[in-house]
Amino acid sequence: MNLYELAEEYEKQYRIICAKVDAIAPLIEIYSGENLLLLRKKIKVYYDMASECKRISYMLSHYYDGDGDD
Repeated sequence: MNLYELAEEYEKQYRIICAKVDAIAPLIEIYSGENLLLLRKKIKVYYDMASECKRISYMLSHYYDGDGDD
């Protein structure tokens, strides 16, 4: 597996996690109290995971583009 294939795997995981967030986000309007707090925490964790996947995907796919000062 080369860097570009690995970057694509991270991009794929990013899309999967975003789909999970999109699926559970409407529940924010339904839940209340402790359940709402737990749902928001879950969404935050998913969002953080997706952000990291996107960042790593970008870094891997652009590894050879720069001058190495990044």
